[in-house]
Amino acid sequence: MSKILGLGPIVGVVGRSSKVDEAYRLSCDVVIDKSSEDLWSAATKACPDGFSTIMDANGVSTLKESYNSLSPSGRLIVFGFHSNLPLGQAMLNPLEWIRMARKQSNMPKFDAMDLTVSNKSVLGFNLSFFAEEREVLSDMFDKILEWISNEKLECPNVVEMEMENIDLAHEFISSGKSIGKIVVTTEPT
Repeated sequence: MSKILGLGPIVGVVGRSSKVDEAYRLSCDVVIDKSSEDLWSAATKACPDGFSTIMDANGVSTLKESYNSLSPSGRLIVFGFHSNLPLGQAMLNPLEWIRMARKQSNMPKFDAMDLTVSNKSVLGFNLSFFAEEREVLSDMFDKILEWISNEKLECPNVVEMEMENIDLAHEFISSGKSIGKIVVTTEPT
């Protein structure tokens, strides 16, 4: 979508080499594979003057450096906390919940004076809370459907799994090996 809107360079970050090709297919100009190169050195190389927008779904592991990598008047958009949460079987381990609390306490704090002086912004959202905001999202959704039908926007790879295999779907997404989106299907009622 950023490319369609004339923004760039579009820099994608992936956690496994197997995801690089998909990121390029989805119109990234540069793809940083953080499993094989230092994320922030590669980001600085890709955009030496800083980024106008960084969209961060990782959380505590990247938020501070994401903010530091913004250009003057840049925006950090936070929409997830992947690195804060325990995954897979570890979710049931009480020690993981203690670690999660420690990570939360290490979450960067953003100083209002620094935000003002640097003209930077930090914004956050959670798509789950937009479920009732049909009017707000309707125009955006219609535009996305138009881009898809006009073949301006590529959809990510989609893996469909049946509801009876929801445990496998959860295991797959938690493994970090999925590429694209996982859709759990149900039989029509």
